[in-house]
Amino acid sequence: MKFRVVLAFVAMLVLLAAAFAIGSYRVYLDERLQVELALSSLGDVLVARIEMGHNLLTVARRHLAAEDSLLRAVQEDIRLLDQADTLKDIASANEKLALDSKALLKKLEGLDSVQQDARDLRYVTGLLPRGFEQSAQWADAKQYNAAAGAFNQRLHYTLNGKVASLLGVEDAELFGAEGGAR
Repeated sequence: MKFRVVLAFVAMLVLLAAAFAIGSYRVYLDERLQVELALSSLGDVLVARIEMGHNLLTVARRHLAAEDSLLRAVQEDIRLLDQADTLKDIASANEKLALDSKALLKKLEGLDSVQQDARDLRYVTGLLPRGFEQSAQWADAKQYNAAAGAFNQRLHYTLNGKVASLLGVEDAELFGAEGGAR
């Protein structure tokens, strides 16, 4: 009789531990998916920045030689942003595109051929700079990073989080200068 009681007690403890582990895993996995949903809206903004970069290249190609270093730099930045895999690489390519596109716009604005073309001048002095500026503000990922950082904190500093981490739930990657996972 004692053996059965001890066995039942051990089985109960094992089942409680399993329920706790499964519950922790599911809760943190669901929360991580919510953080990743916030990231998807950031992806839409980055696609818009790539499209604006292509628009800038279209205007620039009408006024600059194909070998122009800034023209090539923006082409490379767009390629890198389009092909980047990690948030750190995406943030780096996005920052480089911002700097190079600003420099290219400034260069184009100083060209006589642009000054004489009313349509391209509007693009270079108004539409493209505003578009890059607005999308840069939208791509400022403070909200995403706050959510990802809070998730990572809970994942590493709570008992449930530690269990979920042991079961394979990974950190949410941060976007921007601090980029990369913990």
